[in-house]
Amino acid sequence: MHDPTPSYLLPKAALLRWLADPGLDLPDDVRVRLLATLSSSLASLALGALAMLAVELAAAIRHPGPLFLGLLAADLTLLAARIGIILRARRAVAENRPAPTDLLLASSVAWAGMVGTMTLLCFLSGDPLLQVLAPLTMMGILSGIVTRNYAAPRLAVAMIVLCDLPLKIALPLYYGDAWFLLAAGLGLIFAGATGITTVRLNHTYVEVLLAKRENQRRATHDPLTGLLNRTGLMDGLAARLPAGDKSLALLYLDLDGFKAVNDCFGHGVGDALLIEVAGRIAAAIPPDWEAARLGGDEFVILAGGDRAHEAAIVAAHLIEAVKAPCDLGPDCPGGLGIGVSVGIAWAAPGMEPAALLAEADAALYRAKAAGKGRWAAGTVPASRDVRVG
Repeated sequence: MHDPTPSYLLPKAALLRWLADPGLDLPDDVRVRLLATLSSSLASLALGALAMLAVELAAAIRHPGPLFLGLLAADLTLLAARIGIILRARRAVAENRPAPTDLLLASSVAWAGMVGTMTLLCFLSGDPLLQVLAPLTMMGILSGIVTRNYAAPRLAVAMIVLCDLPLKIALPLYYGDAWFLLAAGLGLIFAGATGITTVRLNHTYVEVLLAKRENQRRATHDPLTGLLNRTGLMDGLAARLPAGDKSLALLYLDLDGFKAVNDCFGHGVGDALLIEVAGRIAAAIPPDWEAARLGGDEFVILAGGDRAHEAAIVAAHLIEAVKAPCDLGPDCPGGLGIGVSVGIAWAAPGMEPAALLAEADAALYRAKAAGKGRWAAGTVPASRDVRVG
């Protein structure tokens, strides 16, 4: 089955877009899938946040006052906002609406800054318990950042630096000992090492996504023409018909005289002709229509959207486009002409994909019987405004 790409939007803000960029030349749908992983583990996010809140609560109890109470309130507010942002994005994706990601990424960066601030304030409090608990909690959060944000290595490294570096920089100032500058250096080394690990995890995940993408394409696309195959077409129909599209038509095309081409010039020329015809079909149909090759010289077009009512007009244009002579090189001097017949069927409420395909095939048979090089249509529902010329 076709695995649809989640409808997450790439960030609009330049800095956030840079942070989310994996640093690889990837198709947009793969970039979107990488973004989708950033909101995939709500439980992991909650566990890290709860651990941090536990330390802040201990700090507020042991050191009453506005500092730690304010930190606790700010962290609770940010956690609620992050959960709300993720849930809203998931709801949008579930409803097939585009989900913005700017707030999702910005809140992640803000939370990392909050972790760094909490760790620093707890350490500067001089309380031995907090000086142990806060850094230990922060280190646990860092491991969660790597495992949750490997889809965006730059974002992960930025969050690690915001969490870890404030404490490392404060150590020599707190103790008044230059030897503690080693801690800042070690922090930078740690950030670099985790960055390398995150990049490797990212590349591995990207390889898996690309392999899955290619496997899905091979399962749903014709290897010769690049159009959808029967599986891809039936998946598309199965997705569109239950949705009750008010305008949905199927155009069934069969080339006239293709067998003679194979017999006279060989299958190599026949394949070249199919590729040429597929290109002409793709160029002649509206952008939101989908073309498929069922096998041999049979093509099907799934016509939907605002121009579905123009199926007959497009069918006439396809007949003219296909019959223009094809220049297939020295194997076929002077060019090669071929015709096409088209059958049109309109979807009705409750119709199954196989039934719609069969009705289009029956219309095609009538077009062939009427003399080829023409189109014929099945019954048009009375509610449809269909243009025929």
